Amino acid sequence: MNKNMKSICFEIKDGKNLEANIPQFLNHLVNIYGQYSEVKFAMHYYTFYEYYLESFGDALAEEKIIMKDFNTIIKECLLSDFSGDKMENGVKRLDEMRKQVIRQMKVLTSYTDIFQIYEYVLNRIEYRFAVEQGELNEDAFIEEVMAYIFDTKDNVVINDKIKEVIGQLPVRMSKGRYFDIIKDSFSIYKGAERFTLHDFMYMMETCSMLFEPESAETAYAEYKDFRKTLEGLDYKNLTKEEYAAYAARLQDIATDINKHVDFYYGLQECINNLYVMLLTAPYALMEGGYRIESLGREMKFLLLPQDMDKFRIIIRMIYNYFEKDEKQPFDGELEEKISYTEGKQEFLAEEFGILEPYFFELEQNHTSLMESLMMGSLFHCISLSQKLLSGSLFIELDKVVDHQLVDNDYLQTVREDYLNRLADMFDKNPQAVNRAVMANTINKVPVFFQTVNDVRDYIKNAMYSCKDLAEKSACITIIRSLFEN
Repeated sequence: MNKNMKSICFEIKDGKNLEANIPQFLNHLVNIYGQYSEVKFAMHYYTFYEYYLESFGDALAEEKIIMKDFNTIIKECLLSDFSGDKMENGVKRLDEMRKQVIRQMKVLTSYTDIFQIYEYVLNRIEYRFAVEQGELNEDAFIEEVMAYIFDTKDNVVINDKIKEVIGQLPVRMSKGRYFDIIKDSFSIYKGAERFTLHDFMYMMETCSMLFEPESAETAYAEYKDFRKTLEGLDYKNLTKEEYAAYAARLQDIATDINKHVDFYYGLQECINNLYVMLLTAPYALMEGGYRIESLGREMKFLLLPQDMDKFRIIIRMIYNYFEKDEKQPFDGELEEKISYTEGKQEFLAEEFGILEPYFFELEQNHTSLMESLMMGSLFHCISLSQKLLSGSLFIELDKVVDHQLVDNDYLQTVREDYLNRLADMFDKNPQAVNRAVMANTINKVPVFFQTVNDVRDYIKNAMYSCKDLAEKSACITIIRSLFEN
């Protein structure tokens, strides 16, 4: 940050000369976001083409249509002459595309969680067909687990390990005890903002196969059919051949889901950065010669117009590879040019990382003044850009966050609705599936043990209460793999 901008920031913090400082500050910040997003887009677009080259198969027909639409937006809005109407139209199309990607990801995430439940069930059947099952030393194993959990004094790490372990142990607690644990886990949200409870509910619903995303009934019919098949299996009497067939099919489905997820993840990285580029384009001001003093006190410069031209050339070259649709590897010229991005994003991120706290100051205390200065649209552009460039890749931009506090009545309504739906599902599912759901949910709630001995007793009870040698052997193998990882 140079001395002039540093002075502006200090005055904003002190509430001084805001009429003069706010426009300068916002124009500088939007410029930084625009440049940062262009650097990031060039890098992500490059990586996305490499994914397309190596992993994109014919089975991803719907994704190919989306990818073609995305490249059309790049051509019309980024690689053509600047037009305000084009930019506005491009933003609208990108926004709808983002929503489409989010819808698809919700369905894919839902199926991932569902098939993880059935993977848990099948994993515990596998050892039933082992040629020979040796004797198990439960006491020695319990000591191994305790040593693994408590090999640190960091309570956060300890709690994470406890959750890992109880998510894989045999589940032999009563339904009553299980429902008490789940019910108690809601209590920490009393007095909290409602959106935190909503986030918890989303996690619990997905982990218990109760989340039904929009378009789940029509998307990925193959997954839907296989889910119905798994729901109808008699797990107690499954033959070795049936087990092998269903386990192999489940692995194939998981691989297929990962292909779709990889596509949408890579595409969303590109969408978010292109979205910011189009949003900030009308406001971008190239400040030639603007000096920034980095944290290391080394004098550097913002990216100049000629620097940004290099990024646009890189983007155009990558676009041309997509347009040819020949799946050709990059040539040496592009490989050389992409190296120009190295270090640029870190430098720009360092700058806006310093500036953002002052933007939050304006957001909290001076929104009315910004509106009166005709800065409302620019403020909204920056606020939206922050969301798009955040770590939350699939953030829903128009989602209303409920900041109301959770009172006892609201908590009870949400909790009872979930518990009733969970109980109904348990009535329909076989015991093996219910135990998988129980394991997959009790390791998501706050740790419910008070002492080290409570942890030991839980593990001991789980191991000694399980009379299924195959299940017990599978659990030991899986938990020991946690030690290695």
